[in-house]
Amino acid sequence: MKVILRFLSISLFVISLASCSHTPFPKLEQIENKYNLSTEAFLMKPEHTHMIDSLYDLGVDGYFTGAGNVKIYYKYFIQDSVEKGAIVILAGRTEAAVKYKEVIFDLFNNGYSVYIHDHRGQGFSGRMLADTDMGYVDEFQYYVDDMKYFYDHFVLPHHHKNIFLLAHSMGGTIGVSFLEEYPDDFKAAAFSSPMLGFAFPNCLLIGFFTGDDPQYAMGHTNYDEGRVSFEENTLSGSEIRYERMKQIFEEFPEARLGGATYQWVYKSCKQFDIIFDNISNIETPLILFSAGDEEIVSSSAHNDFIEELNSLRKEVKAYLVVDAKHELLIEKDQFRIAVLTQILDFYAGYENENE
Repeated sequence: MKVILRFLSISLFVISLASCSHTPFPKLEQIENKYNLSTEAFLMKPEHTHMIDSLYDLGVDGYFTGAGNVKIYYKYFIQDSVEKGAIVILAGRTEAAVKYKEVIFDLFNNGYSVYIHDHRGQGFSGRMLADTDMGYVDEFQYYVDDMKYFYDHFVLPHHHKNIFLLAHSMGGTIGVSFLEEYPDDFKAAAFSSPMLGFAFPNCLLIGFFTGDDPQYAMGHTNYDEGRVSFEENTLSGSEIRYERMKQIFEEFPEARLGGATYQWVYKSCKQFDIIFDNISNIETPLILFSAGDEEIVSSSAHNDFIEELNSLRKEVKAYLVVDAKHELLIEKDQFRIAVLTQILDFYAGYENENE
């Protein structure tokens, strides 16, 4: 079985995705930067990165106790004047809130309060294994349970008139699961390269490799051995944003995470089945972006998901971001600005609705 390992701090157990056809979604066109989003040119200026860092440092942070007494780290940023609403960010596997500094900066400066938490087993949240580099989860449902606790105890008490979801990669698996269980909690949701499936036959075969003792999936290893150069990476075509990501995890080594375990892959595959079995429960309007140069998650799963939602006459939009890599929110300006602009436009269509 041929396995391709392409990860810096984000890695999945994947067989070659060459057999996964590109989605037939409309192509996302380049767009003007009407929301004054941060650009690569600005990231080269110390005064701009200082503003990003300063805002992030002003956020309120802390911990709550998730299932199994695992400590979950969170951070949020509340507007001190009239706001458009709140956005809850669900990060991908291996990610941490601190990686989302630039995204938080852009969303906050466009009038939104922002909430984010580190998923169990990664970032500054508690780990479940002695080898803290291993990507592992006891039950995938715990991710959803942690999110619900965060939503109920930290987001709702601020009485935002609009609450939106922004989910990336594994955060998409959690986010879709959440929408199926709690269809009334968000006014609208946006998904960046959501993890809704792996390439065939990963999920078919994974049961043969999953034992009782957590082990790295084939081709996966610890963080240090899994690092790759910008030229080799499959996450982003933006060198400055890719290097900033690397630097963040050099600065905060305790937030790093290495490769996935067979157990994590197995639990994820089971969750994909749950998602498609319960897709009719989704009532939240959503928008999905699929990267044209995707090598981390299955693009064909995006197609299956959207086709099923369309057949159910759900309120949904989807776009193919041609030539973009997996990390759409830290990609080149031409991709990142187009994606975030469409997301903010999409949210705007649901602000104050039914109020």
